[in-house]
Amino acid sequence: MTDFLTITETPGALLNAEQMGRMALRYSLAADLGAGRRVLDASCGAGSGLGLLVDAAQTLVGSDYSTAALTLAQQASAGRIALAAADAQHLPYAAGAFDLILSFEAIYYLPRPTAFLRECCRLLADGGHLLLSTSNPDWPYFAPGALSVHYPAAPELAQWLHDADFASVQLFGSLPVDAAASGLSAVRARARQRLLRIGLLRRDNRLTRALKRLSYGALTPLPAMLPATAALPSPWAELTPLAAEQPDRRHRVIFAVGESRGLERFL
Repeated sequence: MTDFLTITETPGALLNAEQMGRMALRYSLAADLGAGRRVLDASCGAGSGLGLLVDAAQTLVGSDYSTAALTLAQQASAGRIALAAADAQHLPYAAGAFDLILSFEAIYYLPRPTAFLRECCRLLADGGHLLLSTSNPDWPYFAPGALSVHYPAAPELAQWLHDADFASVQLFGSLPVDAAASGLSAVRARARQRLLRIGLLRRDNRLTRALKRLSYGALTPLPAMLPATAALPSPWAELTPLAAEQPDRRHRVIFAVGESRGLERFL
C-alpha cells in the first residue's frame, strides 16, 4: 500500500503563509457551499481543514486512502466527524448520500481519476456539487509532486467532468502568477521548482528546513484543525472564472465546481 502520509500536510508541518492561505481558501469555499448540507471530504488527509466545516455542514464525513492520516484526523476531530478508510475510485456509500463532495489536491494521485468522478456523480443527490482543486500544470514554475500520477490541465479537467456526466462545470483560477512573477517571489518560485524536481524537500532535517525557509519564506506549524478565525469572509472573490476550453497559464491552482444530474442516471 502506498504511504501517502509522507506527502500529506500533517499537524505540526511547517507551512508558509501562502500554503496556509491555500488551505483556508479551500475549506472556506467548502463551508460556503456546504452550509446545512451533507458533505463528504473524499481526500480529507489528516483533517486539518475540517475545523472550518464541522459546524457549517448538516453532516460531515471524511474518507482517505491513508489509515495513518485518518488516525491523525480522528485525534484532531475528537470523534466529531465520521471517518472511513477508502479508495476514492470506489467509495463505500449509498447513491445520493451527499449534497457536496470535496476533493482537494488529490485527483493527480489517482490512477483512474475518471472512475472517481463517476463515483461522485453516483453519490451526489440531485443538484449536488463536487468542489475540486488541483495544482495547475500549465503555470510557469510547476513541478510535479512525489507519488503523483497525472495533473490535468484546465481543458482536460473540464472534459473529464463532462464525460462523467456532470450537468454543468465551472472552472476557476487561484493564486495568479503575476503575484509571484518578479523580485524575491520569482526567485523563490524558481528555487522551489528546482528543489521539488530533485526531491530534496521531501526530507525533514535542518538542511531541508533551512532550504524551505529560503524558498518559501517564513514558516509556521500547521494546527491539528484550522480555527474558525481562519475562514475567509468572501472566499469566492479570491477566484477568477476560467474558460473551460482554454489552457490557463496564469494561475497556480485550478478549482472546478461540477453540478450533479441526480439519481435518475442510475435508475
